[in-house]
Amino acid sequence: MAVNYTIKYANKIAERFHKKSITDSACGHDYEFTGAKTIRVYSVDTVDEVQYDRNKGSNRFGDPGNLGDTTQEMTCTQQPAFTFVIEPLDNSDQAIEKSAGKALRRQLDERTVPGMDKYRLKKWAMESNIQHKLAKAPDKTTIVEAIIDVNALMTDALVPLEGRTLFIPTQYYKLLKQNPDFLNLESLGRKALSKGEVGEVDGCVVKPVPKGYLPKGVYFLIKYKGSTVDPVKLQQYDVLRKVQGYAGPVVQGVTYYDAFVLAAKGDGCAVCGGSDFILDSPTMSIASHTVTVTAAEGVVFRYTTDGSNPRYSSTAQVYTAPVELKEGEVFKCVGTKDACVGKEGVQAYE
Repeated sequence: MAVNYTIKYANKIAERFHKKSITDSACGHDYEFTGAKTIRVYSVDTVDEVQYDRNKGSNRFGDPGNLGDTTQEMTCTQQPAFTFVIEPLDNSDQAIEKSAGKALRRQLDERTVPGMDKYRLKKWAMESNIQHKLAKAPDKTTIVEAIIDVNALMTDALVPLEGRTLFIPTQYYKLLKQNPDFLNLESLGRKALSKGEVGEVDGCVVKPVPKGYLPKGVYFLIKYKGSTVDPVKLQQYDVLRKVQGYAGPVVQGVTYYDAFVLAAKGDGCAVCGGSDFILDSPTMSIASHTVTVTAAEGVVFRYTTDGSNPRYSSTAQVYTAPVELKEGEVFKCVGTKDACVGKEGVQAYE
C-alpha cells in the first residue's frame, strides 16, 4: 500500500526551497499552475500617451481604447525523480512518517536544490538579452568597472534599479572582495536577508556561487527579480509500506521545476563573459531582398521577420536556407549553442 505525502509536505517543501536555494530570492513567483506541469502567466498591456488637450469638448485625455492583457502558458521541462529505502526504528505510522520527512529534507538539500540552482543560473545566463563581452577575464582592478558597465546597460534599457542580484563565481568574488568599492554586510550595518547574500556593489545584492554553477566563460550575471518566472513544486511523494525484496518502506518522488525569461523583460537578465560563452552576432549578407547567414560550427541560428526577439519569440524559426524578406520586414537572428548565449544580428529589408 502506498501512502501519499505530497499534500502534507507541500508547504514545508516550498519553505525548504526558499531557505536552501541561493537563487530563490531572485526568482519570479508571479504564476499559477494550471496542470501538473503547466503554468499560466498574466501581463497587463499599456496604451500610448498623448498630450492633454483642454480645447477639446470631449476626449481631452485622448481616445480611450480597450486595455487588454496577455496570457502565456509554459510547461516545466525539468522533472527529477528519486527513490530510496528508509529504515525506521519501528513500523509504526509515526516512525515511518518521521523517517520519510527527514529523508525528503536530505534529498532536497543535497540533490534537488543544488541541481535546481545550477539549472536556473544556466538558463538565465543563456537567455540574457544583454551581453557584455570582455577580451580577457577581469582582475581585481577591473571587476567593479565591468559590473558597473553591465548595470548601466540594464539601466539604459529601463530595468528597475531595485531588485537586482549579482551572481558571481567564487574565483571572481575573491577579486571583488579585494576592491575597495565592494561593500560587505558589516560595512552596510545589516544582516543577510536571504541565503548567500554577502554585500552590495553598485546597488546590486552580491551572491557568490560555487564553481561550476554558472556556465564556463561567465564572469558574472546580474538579474532583476521580475524578469523571470521560476515555478517549482513537489508533484508526488509516496511511501510504499511493503515492497517485496526490501526490508523497509520504499520512497519515491518527483519534483517539477523550470525557469523562463519573460520576452518583454529579457533585459532584466544581463551576463558578462568571454568568447567561449558569448557568441558574436551572426555574419549576414543580403542580395535581392534575400538574407544569407554564414554557418558557424556547432551553432544553430534562430530568426524572426516580424520584429519579435528570436531569443524568446514563439514565431522564431531555425535557419536552414536563405530567407527572402518582404518590404517592411526585419530579419533578426541569434546563434544558439548549449551553455552559450548569442548576440543578436539585425538586417532590414533592402
